[in-house]
Amino acid sequence: MTKAETAEPSVNSADEAAANAASETPKPVEIASRQAYPDGVTIAKLANGLTIIVQENHTAPVATVHCAVKNTGSMYENKYLGAGLSHVLEHVVSGGTTTKRTEDEINKLVDSFGGISNAYTSLDVTAYYIDCPARNVETCIDIIADTMQHITFEEKEFNREMRVVQQELADGLENRGRVMWKLMQELIYQESFARIPVIGYLDVLRQVKREQIIDFYHERYVPNNQIFVVVGDVNTDKVLAQVAEAWAGTPRGFETTACIQPQEPAQLAPREVTHEMDGKTTDVALVFPTVKLQDEDMYALDLLSYILSTGDSSRMVRDMQYDRGLVLSVSTSSFTPTFANGFFAVRVSVEPEKEAEAVEAALKHLYDARETLVTEKELAKAKKQKAAELIFGRQTVQQQAEGLIQSYTGTGIPNYDEVYVANLQKVTAEQIQTVARKYFQPERLNTIRIRPKTDKAQATAEAEKQTKGDTTLTTLDNGLKVLIKRVTNLPLAEVKLYWIGGNLLDTRETAGRASLLSSMLDKGTATRSAEEISEYFDSIGGLIGFDSGRYTFSGSVFVLKEDLPQATEILADCLKNPAFPEEKFQQIKQLTLGAIASRKGSPQAELMELFADNLPETTKYGIVLGGKQETIEPLTAEALKAHYLSTLVPKHMVLAIYGDVDEAEALALAKKHFGDIPEAPNAVEAKPIAAEMFDFSNALPEPVVKHKTTQKEAGMVLIAYPAPSIFNKEEFAAMKVLNAIMAGCGYPGGWLHEELRGEGLVYSVHGLMLTGSAPGYYMMVAQTSPDKVDEVVSRLRKNVEKAKAGQFTEEEFRIAKEMLIAMHAQTGTTIGDLASTQALDELYGFGYDDDKNFDARYEAVTMEQVKAVAKKYLSQNSIQVTTSNK
Repeated sequence: MTKAETAEPSVNSADEAAANAASETPKPVEIASRQAYPDGVTIAKLANGLTIIVQENHTAPVATVHCAVKNTGSMYENKYLGAGLSHVLEHVVSGGTTTKRTEDEINKLVDSFGGISNAYTSLDVTAYYIDCPARNVETCIDIIADTMQHITFEEKEFNREMRVVQQELADGLENRGRVMWKLMQELIYQESFARIPVIGYLDVLRQVKREQIIDFYHERYVPNNQIFVVVGDVNTDKVLAQVAEAWAGTPRGFETTACIQPQEPAQLAPREVTHEMDGKTTDVALVFPTVKLQDEDMYALDLLSYILSTGDSSRMVRDMQYDRGLVLSVSTSSFTPTFANGFFAVRVSVEPEKEAEAVEAALKHLYDARETLVTEKELAKAKKQKAAELIFGRQTVQQQAEGLIQSYTGTGIPNYDEVYVANLQKVTAEQIQTVARKYFQPERLNTIRIRPKTDKAQATAEAEKQTKGDTTLTTLDNGLKVLIKRVTNLPLAEVKLYWIGGNLLDTRETAGRASLLSSMLDKGTATRSAEEISEYFDSIGGLIGFDSGRYTFSGSVFVLKEDLPQATEILADCLKNPAFPEEKFQQIKQLTLGAIASRKGSPQAELMELFADNLPETTKYGIVLGGKQETIEPLTAEALKAHYLSTLVPKHMVLAIYGDVDEAEALALAKKHFGDIPEAPNAVEAKPIAAEMFDFSNALPEPVVKHKTTQKEAGMVLIAYPAPSIFNKEEFAAMKVLNAIMAGCGYPGGWLHEELRGEGLVYSVHGLMLTGSAPGYYMMVAQTSPDKVDEVVSRLRKNVEKAKAGQFTEEEFRIAKEMLIAMHAQTGTTIGDLASTQALDELYGFGYDDDKNFDARYEAVTMEQVKAVAKKYLSQNSIQVTTSNK
């Protein structure tokens, strides 16, 4: 005991003691316990109750810093239930002013090293994070620790974020996914607080006062209610020491008392709800209540979900989507939280007239699982898929940090994923049948529908009816180039193939042809059926896919390393011998038409299509990638195949094999399976992409202003100006710096975000470059309320004039360059990202190692160059496109 505790001091001595205490620098909090786990994970607890989790991962020089606050989220707000108070607090705290730094200083500091800062709130937790280069991890720890303890709740910031959250609530009414989730919550949970939306209810939110936010922060944001996580190229001892020092002087708080959750009564009869929204498709969820996390039935339910809908060869996808064409998409999920019983859900998107048949088919699949055992082959495939999923989900430090938080908060151990996969391996077919019988009971069915809006006339009518090696480049005898890179941190391999094509070979009259073509390449070959292909990749937990862009086609496989030889053979077979079977073609065609119809329900998709429609005929950017109904309907399988065969030109192809591979073996695979690709006799001789580099036919001959009136309660604004191609490297780099100044880098920021979001004029605003091998466009896109569209347009144009006048500071210029360089350092950390970057750089003629010059290229950009591109491109004619219900 101290003297102060054994004797009552005089008033003067007490004042003196307090003054001395205040003058002393608080000592770091003592580390009370420390425990090591596999995979470089350490868990330590400080004497004040703070939990710290560190995982060292030295594969790439990147790191991420997270802090999760427990007993928050919409379920645990006690007397504030329904206000979404945790979500409001997330907005206010994330990057908010502290006793150490202002909001502006925090933003500039994070921007200076290209950090990506964000936060999220769920039903039961609020979390904050910054992704950064590893050299800046100490700064990120300091920032996150500071915001977890010392937010000052500036009134201006609070009022601004309250406006933003209220706008987010309003915009959520237009998002089908969010509306569907809200309807599911409210129907499945009648008593549990899990029925309350994370974001709360607008009328309750409006009652929240600043003082209540502050009280909630001080009550919940105490060290013994927080989990601090650092993952990446870090030193565990240094991290623990810094975190202990960062919480010096912050004592343990009162133990948080969260709401006692009401027991959800057993469901005794079916429930359903129907909601109408803008769009042409119907979304249906069929949901059965199940169990909490760690209940022994969870493992069988999770495997059954995989068997039913994971991969093209799964029962429901193969039958309902491909064989019968009943649905545009179908998926299942087994949701098992810690706070309440979860549920098993089937989600389908269908054309309205097929809804009843699709629901009947989906329920039949579920009820069949009660009557017959799944096959041993299906069970083994699902188990391997889950095991592969564990590895695939650990590629980035961000994924690793999220996994640690979820495992620890849910189970108390950081490596629960491995325990989970081990328990999955013990599940039998009989156990899967048992859970199907136990939970798939008709009287416990919940049905949620979102249907297209109908007027009265329509309603009447319807009633009637890593360790890394150097990249090597080899050119095969047929001209095809092969890149190989060994990366051994995980037992994974990825093959990426790019070749010139895509929209480059299409016109507006054939829009969507390239996309439809790429979707057909894995739908059967001369010797393999689509089902055999999809079943193989599903059985190994791997992926195969083909895609098309504006200037290229691509194909890829992503597998565990032992599956690389067989997967590569199948990829080559799909490339060289596609059968284009008529039956599959008609299925894919109908799915494509369905996807086109579903775009009508998205304000963003509607805006981008209107933008494309009003571009000059000379530009490839006016071709809608997914096509339109009138361009897709005339296409035939025969014509598609003939066009495809003309695109195979080996000298215009690059193959990349990256991952835990033997270089000699990888090259042998490339030669064996791709070295015999001949140049087609009727090959399309695509002119070298670089030849378009200074073609300014994209420029607008005159200003364009277009508005489309919709039924959506959302206003969308897009203003675009011509932009340089990627081949005009100096101007392209300068334009990227200009965009970082105006709109941030990687996430919203800069002038536009500060002004428009800061004043509550928009829900979101972004700046982006739609450009490539041909000159394209610089776009500013904003989502707002319909009554604010004109004001947003005016503000965007005002900022353009500001940019043209070169009214940015040396500091803004410097930070923008630093952000771009630092942000780039954090991208391409997976083998797939790296393979894509190097393959495309080689295909475009830059050389596969061009990316190593990124930092120098952007460091060389001058303020004069940025001012010059602003004046040159933003002074040209623009296109303005808006949509709203007015």
